[in-house]
Amino acid sequence: MRISFGDCDPAGIVFYPNFFRWFDAATHALFASVGQDTAQIAREHGLVAWPLVDAGAKFRAPARHGETVEVQTRITEWRDKTFVLEHRIVRAETLIAEGWEIRFVGQTVNDSPPRLRAVSIPAWMRQAFD
Repeated sequence: MRISFGDCDPAGIVFYPNFFRWFDAATHALFASVGQDTAQIAREHGLVAWPLVDAGAKFRAPARHGETVEVQTRITEWRDKTFVLEHRIVRAETLIAEGWEIRFVGQTVNDSPPRLRAVSIPAWMRQAFD
């Protein structure tokens, strides 16, 4: 992806919240690449796909307006109700940032107020990555 002017802070480097926006987009793109999207999962299975539980990042080098970077994302661990993603943002051979997310699959509980509860990750969801 090409970094736009709007991605940068006044110092001309990528403003850190944008990395988390890119991590989120990469997660959805990863699932889309195996035919899964949030709207379809909600409609067909009544599940809320991939809410975020925890996230973090380490920033290794600056990235600037006009540069091209690659976002690399993979699932590193499947747990019963959560899974862990690893993200790397690179420019050529330079590691710009690395991050992680823990996400889950949820189901709406009609309490007052309504809330989400984590459910076991369906086998079909995991198997899409085999």
